[in-house]
Amino acid sequence: MTDLFGEGASMKTISLWQPWASLMAAGVKRHETRHWATSYRGPIAIHAARTLDLAGAPDLLCEAVSGRFWPKEMPRGVVVAVGYLAACDPAEKVADHLTPADRAAGNFDRGRFAWRIEDIRRVLDPIPLVGRQRLFNWSAGGALDGNLGPMLDHGVQCRRFGWA
Repeated sequence: MTDLFGEGASMKTISLWQPWASLMAAGVKRHETRHWATSYRGPIAIHAARTLDLAGAPDLLCEAVSGRFWPKEMPRGVVVAVGYLAACDPAEKVADHLTPADRAAGNFDRGRFAWRIEDIRRVLDPIPLVGRQRLFNWSAGGALDGNLGPMLDHGVQCRRFGWA
């Protein structure tokens, strides 16, 4: 199998506020929900923005994944994961097929879009990067070489953290 994230790879990147980026990197968040759709499909890097969304965060899920002091533990301003953007569907189309972790980690209201990200791999040593709005291109150079964990299975990760 060819590694989509090898040396010199350039890929689309999306900035997510914390804790959403870390939940994606932990494998318990498999959909990013947005008010806009994308036709892009392919490799994608997950960037943890500098913003921490305490008001909207699912505290119990965050605590299960990152511990009691999760707000202080969230990496910010770095690439935390990579994956494969496989689909972008109207949120109501996927709403009946979500795990409890999915529901806690996304806004699946009518009119929104669920971007399904598969084959998520954590970046072992997060890579500093200034984020941007919408999708943007990032040239990883060799920063991902030897710096990726194994692919995470959503079901396994949800069971691991007690959110199956």
